[in-house]
Amino acid sequence: MLSRFIVGSVLATALVATLTGCSAGGSGDGSAAAPASSAASPAPEPATVLAAAVAKTAGVNLKVVLAGDKAEEDMTGSYDATHKIGSIAQASGTDRMTIIATPDDLYLAGLSDFKGKTMHLKIAKLDAKSPLAMFTDVVTPLTLLTGVKDVKLTAPGSFTGTLDLTKAQGATAGARKFLDYVLAAAANRANAVKFTASVNEQGYLAEFNTTLPNIADGKDGEYNLKLSDFGSPITITKPTGSKVVEAPAAMYSQQ
Repeated sequence: MLSRFIVGSVLATALVATLTGCSAGGSGDGSAAAPASSAASPAPEPATVLAAAVAKTAGVNLKVVLAGDKAEEDMTGSYDATHKIGSIAQASGTDRMTIIATPDDLYLAGLSDFKGKTMHLKIAKLDAKSPLAMFTDVVTPLTLLTGVKDVKLTAPGSFTGTLDLTKAQGATAGARKFLDYVLAAAANRANAVKFTASVNEQGYLAEFNTTLPNIADGKDGEYNLKLSDFGSPITITKPTGSKVVEAPAAMYSQQ
């Protein structure tokens, strides 16, 4: 799974920075209401249903799980739709990295090398090939699924299709930085990335899976994100105070 590579890359980036001067409604049967001669309404196209699910999901608070090779390698997080702030953290481990992403800023905390401090980075200044870009958009499927083609319904609520990363649109600086990163890695394979997705009975995007080309040290990496707890009470605040320090220049660079 991709999460192991992402975490490893981010930890390496953080360590380099530290060493160089450092001090994230029901259908019903309708039989009584419609004349016998009325034709049934055609079912909406799968791409239309999926797009509606993406739009609906983007408007609510939710929780996420980024899958690892093993459960203890999962990363768990949440998204505050009101403030458009996401957080994600390693599910276990003593040196537990936590990342908070706002539309324009990234905050990293939890690593022993940070000595209790929270690193602040401006997303726009990140190198396009920095692995930190994988965390600048916590709800990445909502960005990736803005550029799709050949969407098919394989079972109720289950979809397959192709991502065209060159057509995807990022609504925030974080989403655009994430797209820059996956586009740079995918190169000439960017317009033909297969995906699967599921939509639950309430019309929310519940799971997304794809294999991102060349994303993990030149190798393809599986990206699986599960979404849940739609509309739950979640409030994420931007870190403030004396423990927040500006990240050193080395943390912005490609590692």
